[in-house]
This record gives sequence, structure tokens and C-alpha cells, in this order.
Amino acid sequence: MNSPRPQQSFEVQRAQLSQRALNNLNLKTIRSNRKNDAGKLFVSLLLLGFLLTILTSACSETSDTNDEQSQQFPKITDTGRLFTAEDFLSIGFKQSKEYDVAELPAAISVIYGFWKPGGGESVDYEIRFYTSHDDAVTKGTFFANEVTGPDGAVSDKDVTWKEGTRDRRTSGFTSNGGGGSLAVKYADYIIHSNIIMLCQGRDKDQSLERCESIINAVTTGSPS
Repeated sequence: MNSPRPQQSFEVQRAQLSQRALNNLNLKTIRSNRKNDAGKLFVSLLLLGFLLTILTSACSETSDTNDEQSQQFPKITDTGRLFTAEDFLSIGFKQSKEYDVAELPAAISVIYGFWKPGGGESVDYEIRFYTSHDDAVTKGTFFANEVTGPDGAVSDKDVTWKEGTRDRRTSGFTSNGGGGSLAVKYADYIIHSNIIMLCQGRDKDQSLERCESIINAVTTGSPS
């Protein structure tokens, strides 16, 4: 009986070739998967870096904002000291008027005038005196809010306490230099111990800075 060696040899070779092809295919698949995994890893790292950059920037901006807020003069402070008009006159404040406070709840006096922070330009101030810090806060806040800031009232018909209304506004101008509508003089105010002080300024920051200047002068007894 003849031996089937040629047939068996062919089968063996075919099996070996098939195994090699399968091995090559598996190797290519593994390499392809590695490339895909590497690509995915790269994209993930790129996205992670991008997110970290955004978070770092946001934290930095928040920190800067907090720093600015912490450095800004506090709008409401109670030092325990009871201020009088004489405290301000003694550092060079020039009083122009004293308003009638009959219709301003809890106020004991209000003076209007100007002062020169650091010896520079004249700045208008309105200083309202109360018997206590609590009275200034609870009885005076509404009346100060009403006439300050970008939405402050400037017309007699719009304000609750009408005394001194004309002194709390300035004339605005149009872009071509013509006359414009009336504008609020005091962008903001502070409640400091027993006083409410409206400070002239083009915006909140400038007003509070000017409030701080005169309070520091009174506290230290220095005119500037």
C-alpha cells in the first residue's frame, strides 16, 4: 500500500502557511490596536491639558477679583467712633451748605461741600450724621441708595428727600459736545460708623476711593 506522504506534506505546509498568515494578522491587529490606544491616550492627555489650562485661568481670575474686592474700601464699617462735622472741617473740608433734615428720618445734620484729596482737584461730598451706626444703616440706607449709582434719581419729583437734590447732579454732555441730560454726581457712598457719606465720582471705584481718602484723613488727623 502506497504511503500518502506527499498529500500529508502538502497539508502540513498549508497548515504552517495558514498559521503564519494568522500570526501576521494578529501581529498587525496588535500593532494597530497599540497605535489606536496611543492616539486615544494622546487625545485624552491633550484634552486634560486644555481643561487644566481653563481651570487655572478661571482660578487666577477669581483670585484677582477677590484680591481687588479685599483691597476695596469697605462700604459699611462700624469703628465705634461718633463723627461730627468738626472732624471734617478740621482737615480742610470746605462746607458750602447745611441741609434741613426735618424730613430725613433719624438724621441729626447733613453738610455739603468739597475737599481736595491729596491736595488735588476739588471733590464734592455730602455727609449725613446720625446718632448711631445702627440708625445710619437702618434709617439712612434707602435714602442714600435712591440718589447714588447709575440709576440714582436726579429730579425733585423722583426723590423722597428733596433737600439738596440740585447739588447731587451734574450736567451731562452729548458726543458732539452739546448739552445732555442730567447725571448723578455721586456714583456711590459709604456708611462709616454714624455717618453716611456720598462721594463724587465717575464710577463706583472712584467714589469709594475718594470716600476712603477723606476718612483716612479724618482718622489720622491729616489734611491729605
